[in-house]
Amino acid sequence: MTTPFAELEKQVSAEIDAHHGELTRVVRKASGQYFSRVADGGRANVDIIGVLDFNPVMARPKDQGQYDGFQPGVAGDRIHVSYTASRFADRAAWPADGDEIWLLDPVRLGAKLRVTRTDPDGLGRIVCICVPE
Repeated sequence: MTTPFAELEKQVSAEIDAHHGELTRVVRKASGQYFSRVADGGRANVDIIGVLDFNPVMARPKDQGQYDGFQPGVAGDRIHVSYTASRFADRAAWPADGDEIWLLDPVRLGAKLRVTRTDPDGLGRIVCICVPE
């Protein structure tokens, strides 16, 4: 039996995907440190609606020197792609470290992201933290 909150979360998540989602392709890559990342034949690629979010962040180098006040700030983006967790069969099917996410939306067509980490958000969605390829 599901709770009323869980049912509401499902409805909200579906609306978020419908209004803010865009088509992405999760391209599975085999893990390996000493060779270029190649397609992982054991896991199928999947086309799925995800919500792309660019969060601006300010990065500053950490230094212990006397000139810390003069370190420049570097502006960048932390890129998140979130998916409804129930669209994946189980946790093993989630995007993994090193997998690529291709953006198939006509505006961003051809853009690729590399997944560095995937975490559940505790509300029925998973969040892939990515870097540009």
